[in-house]
Amino acid sequence: MTQIAINGLALGGIYGLLAVSFTLVYGVLGLVNFAFGEIFMFGAFGALIGAQSTITLAGVSMAGPALPLWLAILAGFLAGALVGFLVERIVYRPLRNAPILTLLIAAIAVSMLLRALATFLFGANQTAVPRPELGEPIALLDGRIRPLDLVIFGVAVVATVVFWAVIRFSPIGRAIRATAMDRDASRLMGIGVDKIIMTTFALGSIMAALAGILYSQRYGFAAASMGFVPGLKALVAAVLGGIGSIPGAFIGGLVIGLTEEFAAAYVPEGSAYRDVIAFALLALILWLRPQGILGRRDVQKV
Repeated sequence: MTQIAINGLALGGIYGLLAVSFTLVYGVLGLVNFAFGEIFMFGAFGALIGAQSTITLAGVSMAGPALPLWLAILAGFLAGALVGFLVERIVYRPLRNAPILTLLIAAIAVSMLLRALATFLFGANQTAVPRPELGEPIALLDGRIRPLDLVIFGVAVVATVVFWAVIRFSPIGRAIRATAMDRDASRLMGIGVDKIIMTTFALGSIMAALAGILYSQRYGFAAASMGFVPGLKALVAAVLGGIGSIPGAFIGGLVIGLTEEFAAAYVPEGSAYRDVIAFALLALILWLRPQGILGRRDVQKV
């Protein structure tokens, strides 16, 4: 049970990081950016390409940068931030005042376009990702725990706490929260709303890229389609935790991760139905508490 719980926390931490990206952008724009699943994937490939001495893009082999691990991770962050910046600049900014259905269709189209681009650049097959040697599994209580899972969970918690502190206490965070509350009033107060929205996309993309890097390290591969299912589950986690709440999004990710791992271990044929169980949990929580775990109930006056 201990081993299953640690596995669930590591996986849930990855979902939580990606859920934070969804909840941040939704809180500012009221937009579900489906492209975060693909930014998740580009972050993993950015770090992988940065670490390799030989890379293959669109079937052409070339010399790679062979960066140290920390610089390769930084390259993954930059790749995610760049993709997020371009998506906001090229697609969402011209449609900012468009109906929500138009934005939703654009978000789905961007997601499909980025996945097709990644398939062209990196191929449709999985690419092996080298993982650092962190020692043998640790015997703890009734299980054996991989050090990598402990590192992944620790990194996810620290990154989320730092991100929450930036949004809660820093000047840029106050500007983001003000823009989320009222864009027009923020403009009147001298806040550059366009720059704040662009910064929001960049910060959310960095969190998504970090989630993608951790995911590729945990499972040992990167693939053009790797962000689709985690993206859906992260969106579920964001809704489950209370859309617009950073702590709620992360807690929602932990709930989804733990539910999947325990279902796979204890439910008959649970491995085959772990995705169904995760979405069924969402339906149950939203039936009992529609605003999510840490969300606030909105009261609309007629």
